Amino acid sequence: MTAKLISLLTRHCSLRITALVTLLVTWQLPTVLAETSLQVPSLSSDTEIATAGFYRLSWQTDGLTQVELQEADNPDFAGARLDYQGPDDASVVSGKPNGTWYYRARVISNQRTGPWSTAVKVTVAHHPLYRAFMFFGLGVAVFVATLLLVVRGAERERDEQR
Repeated sequence: MTAKLISLLTRHCSLRITALVTLLVTWQLPTVLAETSLQVPSLSSDTEIATAGFYRLSWQTDGLTQVELQEADNPDFAGARLDYQGPDDASVVSGKPNGTWYYRARVISNQRTGPWSTAVKVTVAHHPLYRAFMFFGLGVAVFVATLLLVVRGAERERDEQR
């Protein structure tokens, strides 16, 4: 395209105009090419199976662009929703019900979007409710036993001082 433009200008314009346009096109071409190819962010998760109630998604970009993060409950991203858009390089996700969640990211620069990253899959598997109640009950038992020891120790010390 550049060669055709220069050839056309050479035939129909003066040498000065041709030289000026050639310089402008030559200097601007690397900038135009750089703007047309947006990078693909590298997306990752801190865990494949989330049992803690939260997980962290992070991505690597050149740092000068915004990132759009999509979330879906299926690997083909049908019905995907926007989970995050901005300049950060990570997002913490919490409050998800049990299931498998898929994420992908892309760069946004100058109102243009780059290609999607490789999808990341995170399976949310909360601890069962009976286990939470069991640990809560065990904590109550330890608290009550500690309280009884403190009270009895205080009573014995008081009796010994009499």
